[in-house]
Amino acid sequence: MICRLPSYEAFLRETNFAPVYAWQKRFLQYLQLSYPNKQWILKSPDHVHTLEHLLTVFPDAVVIQTHRNPLEVLKSSMHLTEVLEGTFARADDRSQIRKREARNLAEHIEGITSFREAHPELNGRLIDIKYHELVADPLTVVRQIYQRLDMRLTEVAAERMQRLASRRSRYKGSRGNRKPADFELDETLDRHRLEAYCSQFGIPCQHSELSRP
Repeated sequence: MICRLPSYEAFLRETNFAPVYAWQKRFLQYLQLSYPNKQWILKSPDHVHTLEHLLTVFPDAVVIQTHRNPLEVLKSSMHLTEVLEGTFARADDRSQIRKREARNLAEHIEGITSFREAHPELNGRLIDIKYHELVADPLTVVRQIYQRLDMRLTEVAAERMQRLASRRSRYKGSRGNRKPADFELDETLDRHRLEAYCSQFGIPCQHSELSRP
């Protein structure tokens, strides 16, 4: 997202990430030498491309997947890419950013969907969260996650989470001054695929934007 390196992106898509996760596991073990009972919570959307390798190296890992309207994700990633590219160099043409981010979004959706269809035995280790529910009532969603993990959420931790959420506008139902999307869907984003994804996970879709003449 910072530099336009398509050859490196292609290399990453073809790389065996098992050694990478093995190194990461060793590094995390080193970091927690003094706290052997700690659990790690790691966040990265790019794990969707390497879940098979991740779950091989971390056989007890649980994946929490947040589902959001794909077009909202696309708008957000476009804006982030423009900001990051513009920090270090001249940002790419907006139409090119749109195409690139749309392709990445399509690959993310296709990757996670295909993996889950191929590994139904892992359904118990994947927790699905709806983004709009998380924004509307974060603590209730967190309690559901803890219940799924058979973990106790202490009142102290719950109060800290509630204070954190109350300081962030996104958890107050505010949508800020967002403008409507200034792009149209192209062949990179399959409208029917997006609608199927939204239907599968119960995500509200902006049908007016998903529809095409």
